[in-house]
Amino acid sequence: MTYLIFLAIFSLLGVVTFVPAFTRIVERYPTGINFFLTLLATLIGVLLAIVISDYEAKQNEKQDVIKLLTSAISSVEQCHQYSVQIVEYYQSLPPNEYDKKLFFQQNTPPYPAYLDIFLAQNMVSTNLSGTTLNDLNEYLINIKRTQNYNAILYIDMLNQIKQLLGLEITYQQGKIDRIELEARADVLKEQLQLKVNAVLTDSQH
Repeated sequence: MTYLIFLAIFSLLGVVTFVPAFTRIVERYPTGINFFLTLLATLIGVLLAIVISDYEAKQNEKQDVIKLLTSAISSVEQCHQYSVQIVEYYQSLPPNEYDKKLFFQQNTPPYPAYLDIFLAQNMVSTNLSGTTLNDLNEYLINIKRTQNYNAILYIDMLNQIKQLLGLEITYQQGKIDRIELEARADVLKEQLQLKVNAVLTDSQH
């Protein structure tokens, strides 16, 4: 933004020399004015190069963040699929053959450890939206709590994380703005809260 302001100022200074009111000054000091215009043209060229370079760097960084987000989604999907298989296996066992709590302690659904590495990267913390950054940290705290407590709820949370990361990719690609991102993320949290409430209700009966 600063470079753009200087660019606008220098461009205006150059335009001023063509205003009729300054014609006499231009005619009286042609050498000095030509030097001034040459200097302005050089400065404008340098600033344009800096602006373009900064823009390209930001675009490249954004693409790198999208790649990291895609890898994070892949990690979550793998954990989600394996967790579903564990639950399906448990449900296929004869009734009362295994204590449910003991079974899932011995067959813990996998945790997407890549997400911890993902969040620790400076590029991610700098470029990720505040909404996704805050919600993702909250989700990770919750899945660590439910990993050995409720496998079904754990699977639901993994699914919510996957959807949140997908939303962030859409935001990074410029397909939705920050307001829409926040609105969709809030919907995800509300959906998860309904599932949590349902689990709590079932546990009381």
